[in-house]
Amino acid sequence: MREFSQQELQAVMQAEEQLRAQGFIVDNDDGKEAADHNSERVSAFFELNKNVPVTVESVLASVQQMRDQLKFKSSAQMVYEKEYQALSPSDQNAFGAWWFSPSTKMTIVIEGDEGFSNAAHIIQWSKGRTFDARTFDLAVSNLTATQGLHLAPYREQVSSGRPGHEPSGPFAPKSDANLSAREAAARRATASSGKPTPAQGTDFRALADAVQGRTHSDTENIHRMYVMKPGTSNVDYEKTYHARRRAAGL
Repeated sequence: MREFSQQELQAVMQAEEQLRAQGFIVDNDDGKEAADHNSERVSAFFELNKNVPVTVESVLASVQQMRDQLKFKSSAQMVYEKEYQALSPSDQNAFGAWWFSPSTKMTIVIEGDEGFSNAAHIIQWSKGRTFDARTFDLAVSNLTATQGLHLAPYREQVSSGRPGHEPSGPFAPKSDANLSAREAAARRATASSGKPTPAQGTDFRALADAVQGRTHSDTENIHRMYVMKPGTSNVDYEKTYHARRRAAGL
């Protein structure tokens, strides 16, 4: 088994600094299994190539040669980490507390590359504003209505003839046959508000307030969403209405 000198180990550490910036997973905090895998693969390379000196350049070259066998962070994760690490400790704490709250988990995806993408966009939108839950909620509302976010999936449970479920199949009225449970609920809410399907002169505030989620807590989260008119503190209720519908999966 090849033994590495202190100088060679120092070269490995210097190479790791450069590789970290490229998304190469070195630290256990980024995933112990991936970090161990990468360490084992690089060590095996030099074990099999005993005549290759261990230098910063040779370590970098070995990683490039074995790139398809190694573990790297995704570009989405790297963008998020850059944004997050630029925050002050207090802002990091505020964002983390909001990010892992039950209401956030029910509204947007918080895991994987979709979660990293959501987090990066929300942090970018919130820059220059107070870092608190209200700002992050406004970020979700505005981003959902403009460039879009990855929203948490809603689970449908639709069956015929059971309490709490919309009728379906041959028992559903023809006009409602192709509606989901949430769409049917939204139609009933809109009808009870006395407002027609959106058209010129429609009261979008009432329509926005009539959008319903699958559960009471879903509805509460949806009703926290607002899209503001650019450059003002006024709510754009037409865009808010459409954003809430998207959040409800309608």
